[in-house]
Amino acid sequence: MTITRSIANALLLLTAVFWGSASVVIKIALDANASPGFINFFRGFLFALLILIFFYKKIVKMTFKDFKIGLIAGFLNFGGYITQTIGVQYTTPSNSSFIAATYVVVIPFIAWAIYGKKLQLKSFVSIFFCLLGMTILTGIVNESLTINIGDSYSFICALFYAATIVYLSYGVKSTDVSIVAFMLAVVQTIGGLFICTFMEPGKLTEIEWSHAIVPLLYIGIICSFVGQTLQVLAQKHTSATSAGLIMMLEGVFGSVFSVAFGFDTFTVKLVIGGILIMLSIMVMELDFKQILIKNKEQLRKY
Repeated sequence: MTITRSIANALLLLTAVFWGSASVVIKIALDANASPGFINFFRGFLFALLILIFFYKKIVKMTFKDFKIGLIAGFLNFGGYITQTIGVQYTTPSNSSFIAATYVVVIPFIAWAIYGKKLQLKSFVSIFFCLLGMTILTGIVNESLTINIGDSYSFICALFYAATIVYLSYGVKSTDVSIVAFMLAVVQTIGGLFICTFMEPGKLTEIEWSHAIVPLLYIGIICSFVGQTLQVLAQKHTSATSAGLIMMLEGVFGSVFSVAFGFDTFTVKLVIGGILIMLSIMVMELDFKQILIKNKEQLRKY
């Protein structure tokens, strides 16, 4: 099946739904005493195992170039995952989603600095509406803005995510999706195991498995295997800025799931913020030059 830009963006929207639920599910796992390192090890291991089962023939044909590309993507991706997981320990899922989603501001500049992608005026307009929507969504404008350790980790996560999105959009065009996904999983598994072993000793015995196992399986299968594979596949067929704006809906879905699970309360700000974010995506996706040209052609006919 030929993947058009529209299909790719639809897949990214589905990914945003999965990732929007991730903050809440991670929070549930953390409340069951699963540590950040172990959560990342478990989801990475399950992710890698599923990739091997479904794409074994492609994985064994990995070249050194594929390995190098996947390794870079893996380090960037793991940096985002581990800082997000740590950050959720000290802040609400909704707040974590908002701060992590600010990666959309950084993406066009990274793409411009590294790959020479021209900055468009509509990118700034779209980013403005996106940030305004996310700000209203979380109610930060009505509160004294204080940055705690959880917020700080979430912001570092945003920087890693921005770099990952740009790299996946422009740096992995020649590498098979399954190979990149496998390397993301391997790096996450090794990184999570290292942190779990050397920085979180004795934490395994404290896990309440009856409450932790379902969230851990969901994170590994849905958020990592399904979501990450769809992300890598889709980003080969759309721009980094478009991908970032669509995936920024993760914050909207994160707030929805947070309300549904009782971590936050529903407010009008959720609706207004969501509308502004949808508007920002429309601004980014519409080709205004083509619309103007078509309108002029229509006027000439009459």
